[in-house]
Amino acid sequence: MQYRLTHRTAYAFDRPVFLEPHHIRLVPRGDGSQRLHALDVAIEPEPAGRSLLTDLHGNTVVAAWFGGLADRLVVTTTARGETLRPNPFDYLPDQGADVLPVPLSKAAAASAAPCLAPVRAPHGEAAALADRLVRDGARGPQAFAQALLGWMAGRLATVARPEPGLLSPDAVLARGQGACRDLAVFFLAACRRVGLPARFVSGYHEGEPESGERDLHAWAEAYLPGGGWRGFDPSLGLAVADRHVAVAAAPDPEDAAPVVGAFRGEGNMVGLTHAICLEMS
Repeated sequence: MQYRLTHRTAYAFDRPVFLEPHHIRLVPRGDGSQRLHALDVAIEPEPAGRSLLTDLHGNTVVAAWFGGLADRLVVTTTARGETLRPNPFDYLPDQGADVLPVPLSKAAAASAAPCLAPVRAPHGEAAALADRLVRDGARGPQAFAQALLGWMAGRLATVARPEPGLLSPDAVLARGQGACRDLAVFFLAACRRVGLPARFVSGYHEGEPESGERDLHAWAEAYLPGGGWRGFDPSLGLAVADRHVAVAAAPDPEDAAPVVGAFRGEGNMVGLTHAICLEMS
């Protein structure tokens, strides 16, 4: 699936401020499930310097630093590439690995440790749900991920939640709903409870082709022996195939945030807007 993407993020300030260095995670990933062909990242005001980095989690990051004062910060990412996985289950499970917790070598367990650490927010009820799914027969990595996905799709609604931050998994259960990022964290918490490595992903989904509205999306990836990292989107109730474009993945959602930085001075931020165009064919 070919994609063309333009994402413009604009911050406005009521008076000029000094922009501290910023890290921008809006570069589409290049890996076994997608390929990046062309990229341009325009930044206003023009940075005093910039660099393309790879962070600890393998994400491409644009680091930018500034000189002087500015009353705005505008980041426009233009990318062209392709997604490569029409079948999300195109793998052969490792022999003897269809159990939970996922069996890992000593070295693999060390690498996966952050993706197995309990989610920091309280999640007692979510943990009980994970245990119940295993008791009910979801005793392998893929079976559990699919059972969890089905349970969430049938009982938790996806809503727009403009306020910042994340709901705890138990808060999502209590409300019966959450934003895509909240549901992704719920999925992480349940997977990690049963020993299935899972991480948070930010990116884009094609959405309704006839709709012009787009926003950043969030989902989860679980590590399936034989299949590697595979995406699961609890907001849509499906395994991720070739209609998602990932930009960043990390054990902690904060490490997949699209723009990280600060400013200093007497000004205040008075506006934040996003404009996203994603075309897939």
